[in-house]
Amino acid sequence: MAYDVLTISPTVSSGAHAAGDVMFNLTAVELPSRSCKLINAFMEVASGGGEDDTKIGLLFFGKNTTASLGTLNATADITSGNFTGNEYQGQLLIGLTDGGNLDLDGIDNVALYYSTNAFSTANGTRGGMGQMNMVIKAEADKPYTAYIGGLIHSGSPNFDGTDNVKVHLHIEY
Repeated sequence: MAYDVLTISPTVSSGAHAAGDVMFNLTAVELPSRSCKLINAFMEVASGGGEDDTKIGLLFFGKNTTASLGTLNATADITSGNFTGNEYQGQLLIGLTDGGNLDLDGIDNVALYYSTNAFSTANGTRGGMGQMNMVIKAEADKPYTAYIGGLIHSGSPNFDGTDNVKVHLHIEY
């Protein structure tokens, strides 16, 4: 087996977000093979975006028939038919703190998000110890492309820009 780190830089919007808001719409990620095991995921936000009560869902899709989950920084309003047509594969949650007073993003000007458990509280990040048993599957033909969208689950993060977010996927293939 081989390992890799894949990085995407999605377009986000500035301004405070709320639970249910679209953080970013479907963004392509090129996979090294048709199927990859997601081992872990992290996110960095330069110059802001560090709200300790934030939990963000990274939604994985096999197709991009409808690229928009909704308007950035507004309620996700994609229709059920369009959502299903995108071939939803699963979701990974990321957050900022350990569920107590330990702030895991110790760099002043960069917010560092870590995987979290789906059933923890908003502050329930466990420092990269989320459940990672997901397979990402690409469309059938090369290039092997899958898609990721972002959705705010809790908190009110402000990303302080439109191009300062990077999502890092640790994969096995």
